[in-house]
Amino acid sequence: MGLLDWRDRRHFDQSQDGARPCMQCQVTTPMRSHSGEPVHKVCAEDWNDSHPDAPRYEHDGRDLGTTRYHSDPPIKHRKGSA
Repeated sequence: MGLLDWRDRRHFDQSQDGARPCMQCQVTTPMRSHSGEPVHKVCAEDWNDSHPDAPRYEHDGRDLGTTRYHSDPPIKHRKGSA
């Protein structure tokens, strides 16, 4: 599957007690999946690689990963912007 693009700040819990055990390795992490599940990005990428038949998440016809762990949709730039 490859690397996930998690640039959106919603993937990072900035609250003081935001560190929770990762659902894959049980080591604490401030990272969150799209559904709010605590998970390291690398653990999500490993899970995707080990579950190639998991249901897919698509956006505008592009495969962004599994429905459990997927990349953020690409940012669309407005016409005429740099």
